[in-house]
Amino acid sequence: MAEGSVATTRPSEDREGSQPLIAVGYGLRCVPVMLLAAAAAGICDLLWLVDRRIPAMAQMEELLHRVGGTVDIGGLDAEGIAAAVEPYRPDGIATFLDDGMVELAELAQRLSVPFHTPSAAVALTDKARQRDALSAAGIPVPAYRVVPPGPGAAAVAALDPGLHWPAILKPRSAQGSRYTFLAPSPADAVRLLDALGPERHEMVLEEYLAGDPARASSPYADYVSVESLVSDGIVSHVAVTGRFPMADNFRETGFFIPAALDAGETVAVLELATAGIEALGVMVGCLHTEIKFTPDGPRLIEINGRVGGGVPEMLDRAAGFPLLEHNLRLALGEKFGIDGPVETSRVGYRFFLQPPAMTAVVRTIDGVDAVSDYPGVDGISVHQGPGAALDWRDGTRNYILAVLGSARDHDELLAVDRFLHQEVAVTYSEAHH
Repeated sequence: MAEGSVATTRPSEDREGSQPLIAVGYGLRCVPVMLLAAAAAGICDLLWLVDRRIPAMAQMEELLHRVGGTVDIGGLDAEGIAAAVEPYRPDGIATFLDDGMVELAELAQRLSVPFHTPSAAVALTDKARQRDALSAAGIPVPAYRVVPPGPGAAAVAALDPGLHWPAILKPRSAQGSRYTFLAPSPADAVRLLDALGPERHEMVLEEYLAGDPARASSPYADYVSVESLVSDGIVSHVAVTGRFPMADNFRETGFFIPAALDAGETVAVLELATAGIEALGVMVGCLHTEIKFTPDGPRLIEINGRVGGGVPEMLDRAAGFPLLEHNLRLALGEKFGIDGPVETSRVGYRFFLQPPAMTAVVRTIDGVDAVSDYPGVDGISVHQGPGAALDWRDGTRNYILAVLGSARDHDELLAVDRFLHQEVAVTYSEAHH
């Protein structure tokens, strides 16, 4: 068992008179460190729980040390994590990752601090278990089958019959659309499974939900997400996030708050999100629930037991709402309710420029300066710069660059989207193995 280490020693007996301490499950592409540190100011101190086996996380150690201690929990089971974290007696636990959520739920139970229960954490991170729980509560969900490891042909042949095609192939537990594909037929599913390699984990094949044809002419995607807070079992919805149409392999290209919905659509998605959250037995925390508009009405895609990526930044720009502060206060057991969605004065957005679904190397990126100078843009970051190797199997996280900002209204939002795709040009070369 690897031994956890903490840079700023804060054993419980030395913390008299200090702020409460929250242990934070943290990893790649989570909420920016300094954004979370700013939210914690005056509320709590932070203890970062990280996997130092990931090179990029080891490189972030110095930054993390500036605003808290760190504990390396990489490779530890629930008992190991408890042994590493318990001496610091955290007053609360928060996470911005699906990975490790069940172990943190077990730790929270041992420490008697607010967090998802272990059973809720399982339902929030296991797509098969979540489908079962929602279906048992009478909430319509797509039919699905669990695909065992092994060669694609044998795995697909072993499935119970009756699944309708096309179907979506996705990991049983993952986030960010990684290894998520559309399989039009069983033969396509076999091909995709084999392309993932022999080391792949269990997957899920679920029936594809067709979009509502009435929304086909919309410039936006046919699904949204609901951003919610749960305090002592009481659900408060703070925002509905709209989407731009996806790139191949279900990769996100852009989000915005508020979504462009009418009042009836908003009520429908909020009611469905509430029903789903209650069906999973969630009692506390921040949630991110994806819902799709289909010919049969809104249908629940999945519920995530954490803040959605980019949501705090968009909510701040749209409404000045401090979602991360509320997340931390919930972790400390504060109880409150919000009459939402919160009122917005602008449209907060986050765009991703996605590469084609291919294995290649980024050669050049032009036009970034033009986008950074565009009115309303206040942040642009290159994620896959020249020389970066791209893997066609990766999901949303493989984006070339991200743009953060706000617009006066949805018309101006569409103008920013057009400008981004007109101005930025990326060239690629063949990847060498």
